[in-house]
Amino acid sequence: MKKGLKITTIVIGVILILMFLLPFAFRGKIEGIVKAEGNKMLNARFDFSSLDISLFRNFPKASVTLNDFWLKGTGAFENDTLVKAGEVTAAINLFSLFGDSGYDVSKVSVTDTWLHAIVLPDGKANWDIMKPDSATVSETSESSESSPFRVKLQRFVIKNMNVVYDDRQSVMYADIHNFNALCSGDLGSDQTLLNLEAETEALTYKMNGIPFLSQANIYAKMDVDADLVHHKFTLKKNEFCLNAIKAGIDGWVELKDPAIDMDLKLNTSEVGFKEILSLIPAIYSKEFKNLKTDGTATLEATAKGVLQGDTVPRFDVRLSVKNAMFRYPSLPAGVDQINIDAQVRNPGGNIDLTEINIRPFSFRLANNPFSLTADIKTPVSDPDFTAEAKGVLNLGMIKQVYPLDDMELNGTIRADMKMGGRLSYIEKEQYDRFSASGTIALSDMKLKMKEIPDVEIRQSLFTFTPKYLQLSETTVAIGKNDLTTDSRFENYMGYALKGTTLKGTLNVRSNHLNLNDFMTASTDSTTQTAQAASPNEAASLIEVPRNIDFQMDANLKEVLFDKMAFTNMNGKLVVKDGKVDMKNLSMNTMGGKAIMNGYYSTADLKKPEMNAGFRLEGLSFAQAYKELNMVQQMAPIFENLKGNFSGNMHVQTLLDNRMEPVMDTMQGNGSLSTKDLSLSGVKVIDQIADAVKKPELKDMKVKDMTLDFTIKEGRVSTEPFDIKLGDYVMNLSGSTGLDQSIDYSGKIKLPASAGDIAKLTTLDLKIGGTFSSPKVSLDTKSMTNQAVEAVTDKAISEIGKKLGLDSATTANKDSVKEKVKEKAVEKALDFLKKKIK
Repeated sequence: MKKGLKITTIVIGVILILMFLLPFAFRGKIEGIVKAEGNKMLNARFDFSSLDISLFRNFPKASVTLNDFWLKGTGAFENDTLVKAGEVTAAINLFSLFGDSGYDVSKVSVTDTWLHAIVLPDGKANWDIMKPDSATVSETSESSESSPFRVKLQRFVIKNMNVVYDDRQSVMYADIHNFNALCSGDLGSDQTLLNLEAETEALTYKMNGIPFLSQANIYAKMDVDADLVHHKFTLKKNEFCLNAIKAGIDGWVELKDPAIDMDLKLNTSEVGFKEILSLIPAIYSKEFKNLKTDGTATLEATAKGVLQGDTVPRFDVRLSVKNAMFRYPSLPAGVDQINIDAQVRNPGGNIDLTEINIRPFSFRLANNPFSLTADIKTPVSDPDFTAEAKGVLNLGMIKQVYPLDDMELNGTIRADMKMGGRLSYIEKEQYDRFSASGTIALSDMKLKMKEIPDVEIRQSLFTFTPKYLQLSETTVAIGKNDLTTDSRFENYMGYALKGTTLKGTLNVRSNHLNLNDFMTASTDSTTQTAQAASPNEAASLIEVPRNIDFQMDANLKEVLFDKMAFTNMNGKLVVKDGKVDMKNLSMNTMGGKAIMNGYYSTADLKKPEMNAGFRLEGLSFAQAYKELNMVQQMAPIFENLKGNFSGNMHVQTLLDNRMEPVMDTMQGNGSLSTKDLSLSGVKVIDQIADAVKKPELKDMKVKDMTLDFTIKEGRVSTEPFDIKLGDYVMNLSGSTGLDQSIDYSGKIKLPASAGDIAKLTTLDLKIGGTFSSPKVSLDTKSMTNQAVEAVTDKAISEIGKKLGLDSATTANKDSVKEKVKEKAVEKALDFLKKKIK
């Protein structure tokens, strides 16, 4: 008994040891195969931080795990990450590890994944990364080079996947947050029953900028009869949930690369008006279970035919709501007389055959009726539409029908407008063929919410005509900020329906505008969501829209941006093609005045750029240091300079995502001049004064100084310039760097009163180190050469006698220079060391 127990214990121990040790033996082999197979199949770059093998995780299967896996495209998608996964695990038949005949994969799980799918305007997709198959490869060759991984998949798991789908050709966008899925079945066979279960926490879907779904919760559980040979999938028992809507789907889908054939019907027998309301995110998120409703509602949807490119199946979606109402029991009023008759249909074929009808969408809020009707045809090629809106919305009454919590909302919207015609009439300026009339008026609007400034609009009026949309003078107060504008917009319908360029003129005035209150991530919602998921997060960059063409006149009394303050800002701004051109934009700032001509561009969002010239008058050194990070990095000496400067400069640089200059890309030049500059407290000047034994230089004032400079490759270089320090004149030239290093040389011209050392006329300086720790030294060798080269015939003779040379050698000046130079340098160095020790 004891012997048997002992043997059993030893066997179990040996097995456990082998299970720990075997993964180390196979790791290198499998890692090499994974990379080789990936490179063989993919026209892309991929890698992972590590590969782990475990015999415990999916026992009796072996688990192969790739950690921190990523996949990037090439060419136009070289800088875009298609997939980034925290963990990818495959379960492999344990015994297949011991041979060379391949590996049987039965389970795959993907965890913590970010996927960003992009379709460019030309139709090129970033997921098209598989290398094309070679038709000339023989069957023998194919057999010999077949993949060592045999997929006998029985289970596929996705945990916490975030997906962004950005189709810039079809102008479609989807954001799927926290997607989880499980698929089980024998995927290695020809025919199998698949069990699918999937859920996404929030799905947002937009087409042409119009949101069809916003933060929708979707759940699906279904059995699918899968014909894996013909790629046909027939839906069996299934359940589908969209927020509170529960439905079933009958029919089948067949994949016919590159087309998809289908025959589907939505079964919504249990859907009522309350379930329809769940599609409105604001209502679904607020006490939805307690919501009281009445009225009838039906939802029908079918799709039959082929989906391929711009070809769509025949589909028909219809929503009907009759005399419905909803009310929160905790609130005094509700919304009633709700009627909706909306239909989206296509007979099958081109997507441009789609028709959208809303007749009507109407309701009554606090006894104020509101109605909207719309019809749209040929939505892709040339939208042909009619629309009419009429009614009153009393925003102050919303709190009686909807729980606003800490939000306060007041104001009245009055709408009475109609329009109709083809978009092409507007594009061809055939305004007589397009009808547009009426107004939308807003009065006494106030919005108060936690964590955002209060918003107030006293009065605003939009007037519609076929040619333009006019905005009357409108003052918006946001916190302590105010902005008054009147404007006129052309091509507003093309902008709204197809995203074409909106043209306009604006007059903008403000008494106080703090731009720091509005600094956020990129304004484009698509970009925001993608960046929120991406590791390459951008913050605080103001993006200039590419599809606006505005001429703006600005008159801003006070503007705050970052640490800078501007007053009396006036000038013209032209906003076009993702760029803002500033023309004679004048402002008071940093104790003086500046006039700016140039541009700020985000046409390439990855490389925002500024290129501008400045005329400067009376700016303070100290304020420039305090308010400009660029000055702090490249000219920190400004911090302790007391005085003002004027001049001009031109700067061109890329900007980072905080709109700060990328210093090593900066190029520029300019000229600055100053008067009555105090150098008291400047470390470099203090060290120069110590070097020449003249402490009074530490408190000197500079009467006049002009500085010409260039900026290139991260360094500011100056042409030789003079600083007059009382009776002394210092000439400097050199450069400073991003690392605040100093590399300057200079000369100090000495007055006659300087004593014995004045025999040399100038002192040579070397200035190195950094601004915080400068190092100043006298260039004694250069000074010695200066003394020897500058001597007169009389001086040569005297030096020759003093050095004990034959007097005959002094008859020839060149001969003397040649013969006395070695000893002259030696003696001069000794002399200088004693004098300036």
